[in-house]
Amino acid sequence: MTEVVGLGYVGLYATDLEAWRTYGTEVLGLQDVSAAENSDDQTVLLRADERGWRFAIHRGDAGGAAYVGWEVANRPALDALGERLAAAGVAVEEDPDCAAVRRVEGLLRCTDADGNRLEFFYGARVPKRPFVSPRGVRFVTGDLGLGHVFFFVTDLSAAKEFYLDTLGFRLSDTIEFHGRKVHFLHVNPRHHSLAFVQNDKLAPALGHFMLEVDHIDDVGRTLDEVNTRGVQLTETLGRHTNDLAISFFMKNPSGSEVEYGYDGRLVDDATWRVSNYDATSLWGHHRD
Repeated sequence: MTEVVGLGYVGLYATDLEAWRTYGTEVLGLQDVSAAENSDDQTVLLRADERGWRFAIHRGDAGGAAYVGWEVANRPALDALGERLAAAGVAVEEDPDCAAVRRVEGLLRCTDADGNRLEFFYGARVPKRPFVSPRGVRFVTGDLGLGHVFFFVTDLSAAKEFYLDTLGFRLSDTIEFHGRKVHFLHVNPRHHSLAFVQNDKLAPALGHFMLEVDHIDDVGRTLDEVNTRGVQLTETLGRHTNDLAISFFMKNPSGSEVEYGYDGRLVDDATWRVSNYDATSLWGHHRD
């Protein structure tokens, strides 16, 4: 079992912060809390629920992932995770300065097999002021964490060893995809908080992150907003075979994609059986 209880936050780089501010609020329905959180002019902070923030967009020379924050329950869990990482030969470091910036009580950082920066934390700040979506959207988070992230990796065996063996994430299932096998991992009842696939033609990269909303109409309304604003749709509305989520995919201003969906499947570890699927979708999810 892993000490990690959920996906906590995501940091991204972008060349155009104002484009992300507009996209994050008017398309995704996140709340811009940069001013309320006293963010500097090089960072946009976006809120999705009772947490002070869930997405940090940092000005950079190019887009891409900056870091992924994984939450643990408390200080003993953070210490135990740090000891396990160190015993596995992973260079891990406690970073109180970064913890202060992220507004958490404690934080460890390391990199995974592809060099992606990971931050493990506990004690996220919950402000008194309520979350108010500018589009009236409610995201499914809480004990399930913040959606999921999907990475292209260069060494599938190394990724599996790190996330499954060292960190203790649990395999939900796999999908055969254009001759490659996508692995879906969970840390709580959400079907997957992490997925990855090997792609030798691409450098290691964040493929997409997923936001789940609590009503199918919010998926439809957001799709209307995407079409009205001319946001690039990368996969049409569809339903996945394994997690059964109804969703669509679109480009974001950092160059990766956002999956926007509803009704993701939940995993009960007491009864769950790992399966291998031969297609990603029951219907839809067509790429242009």
